Amino acid sequence: MPAILLPCLHPEESTRIKDADQKALYVRDSQLLVGDPDADNCCAEKICILPNRGLDRTNFPIFLGIQGGSRCLACVETGEGPSLQLEDVNIEDLYKNGEQATRFTFFQRSVGPAFRLEAAAWPGWFLCGSAEPQQPIRLTKESEPSACTEFYFEQSR
Repeated sequence: MPAILLPCLHPEESTRIKDADQKALYVRDSQLLVGDPDADNCCAEKICILPNRGLDRTNFPIFLGIQGGSRCLACVETGEGPSLQLEDVNIEDLYKNGEQATRFTFFQRSVGPAFRLEAAAWPGWFLCGSAEPQQPIRLTKESEPSACTEFYFEQSR
């Protein structure tokens, strides 16, 4: 059984998330993108991860925060289905509110050494990177074969 990512309680105990091609998540113009930080002239974003204690722990529900946990990844409804956006919400506030924060919650699903992140508010929709550089992460239906939905977590300091 693969190791489950342990929550970070302090920004200095954050994680870097990379896709199967080792492209990292980073922020530009208030969007979370996937790309090669060296080629894109930026730094891989440090992600703070905390559990959502209000949901069933066997599903490994987590929150994803950036910028020291002061902004969090959220799922929002659009006319074309669910979408992702960064919101100015503190990850520690989400941690305290639990179940009320479902749209900020992702279920961490193990796939060998990698993980898939399913939107708790939209079952069957997963975090997805792009094959194209400098594109935002998005949500995709599980059945899309071209989607890069597997991610790796690296502890950082």
